[in-house]
Amino acid sequence: MQAWVAYMKAQAGDDLVWSSGFHFGDWLAYSTTNPAYPGATTGTDVIATAFFAHSTSLLAKTARVLGRESDRLAYEALASDIRAAFQKEFVTATGRVAENTQTAYALSLNFDLLAQTQRPEAARRLAADVRERENHLTTGFLGTPYINDVLTRFGHLDVAYDLLLQESYPSWLYPVTQGATTIWSAGTARSQMARFKAPR
Repeated sequence: MQAWVAYMKAQAGDDLVWSSGFHFGDWLAYSTTNPAYPGATTGTDVIATAFFAHSTSLLAKTARVLGRESDRLAYEALASDIRAAFQKEFVTATGRVAENTQTAYALSLNFDLLAQTQRPEAARRLAADVRERENHLTTGFLGTPYINDVLTRFGHLDVAYDLLLQESYPSWLYPVTQGATTIWSAGTARSQMARFKAPR
């Protein structure tokens, strides 16, 4: 764990914003060429920096459990510095996060990367985006696991349930309605994207 955090720190450099190297990013996030229904690409630097902060925070908690006090203090300080760098680089004073995508909000809220005062507005923006897209996901593999927990945690339980129970594409239940019993492969998911017509 220490070696991984050290690697991320080296990649991020002095400003602690990880913008170098290849990343898959939010793999299979929804995208379309329909201008009336824009896609939802989240920058890999946003995602990488968010997970850098999260991994460092997990390492600090691990050090605490193991009784390694000096390591705990060092990693807590680093995690705090990464959060500050994330906010400086990707968050406006009004709580708008990076590209204004579901994944950007889900990660920043789930990993506690925003100031307390910014979190309600960021959660409102996330809920509004889900509603504007008629209760459809635009997240890929990295944003999807966190979105409903975040909506629930910040008081948007109704939006979380409507998102969970959505059956039209893109959603969790769409593959189920098509007979899927496991997560679709990338090829299958992309073929469905090509067929999809945006909600009206």
